[in-house]
Amino acid sequence: MMGGSLAGEVEGLDERIAQVAIDFIMFCFERRGAGWPFLYDEMCYVAGNRLYRGLGYEELRDVGLDFTLGGLGKTSRLVNELTRHASRPAALASPAT
Repeated sequence: MMGGSLAGEVEGLDERIAQVAIDFIMFCFERRGAGWPFLYDEMCYVAGNRLYRGLGYEELRDVGLDFTLGGLGKTSRLVNELTRHASRPAALASPAT
């Protein structure tokens, strides 16, 4: 993931969302580099083919990432907040050593 963990940096991030779900979103964002809804398509492709750590839809739902129609609003808000934060120049910079 870019620049380390975003979980503690993004305002309003639901604490029930596991870091693995955040990492999954950022993995898909780095692959596709697009916003919603195109990123949703990429996330479905990656989950459907278990391209990220072998995780599919059920495992991702268990860590707080819901792809169903009922969970789409929450997932969309989460993705938009994470990608907005990650797109800032400071978030893209490498951490100082």
